[in-house]
Amino acid sequence: MERSVQRTVTVLRHLERQDPDLFEIRLDLMKTASSISKIRDTTYRPIIATNRHRDADGSFLGTEEARIGMLLRAARDGFDYVDVEVNTKNAPKLVRRLQQEGAKAIVSYHNGKTTPRISALESILERERNAGADVCKIVTTAKSHADSLRCLSFVNKHARRTKLVCFAMGKFGIPSRVLSPIFGAYFTFASQGAGRETAAGQIPVKSLRTLYKEFGVA
Repeated sequence: MERSVQRTVTVLRHLERQDPDLFEIRLDLMKTASSISKIRDTTYRPIIATNRHRDADGSFLGTEEARIGMLLRAARDGFDYVDVEVNTKNAPKLVRRLQQEGAKAIVSYHNGKTTPRISALESILERERNAGADVCKIVTTAKSHADSLRCLSFVNKHARRTKLVCFAMGKFGIPSRVLSPIFGAYFTFASQGAGRETAAGQIPVKSLRTLYKEFGVA
């Protein structure tokens, strides 16, 4: 989550050496998307465009029209995925527009306070499917290790028929971040490095690679 396209390009070139599978580009702090095609030109790896408003635990302070406009621009400029909050006004319509531009839609839900019950998670997942999601994403906050386990159980059940990303944030959510792909999640997130997290509980990509090698899944 950098403040400029040029800084993002610099970081991407550095991170290429760590061999990630894909990148998430947070556009929250950028004032314009006029040159984000340079980001697409920097790497051949899949890229996710995310622009989260402050009301959704993000940092974007502009209008909703400007926020959506940046996401549409990312789709037109060749970003592979665009993240759309499930609570976005007219989310199904936006999803269709993004898909028409050639991007796949990640329809997401974030809860910065708690981990809902399984029945609530299933309701959220159904809303994301109904919005036309190519990938469904549910991220909660863990208050205990039991919340991590709930996310892992949920993703293990539903990943068989849905491309699903599901884990919990916070220190108690770290096990779910690390283990969710082993339980069937489509992918998980890591940070650039210590102190460069974009959400609570992220661990550096190097550390995540090391853990997966220890687990015998890398």
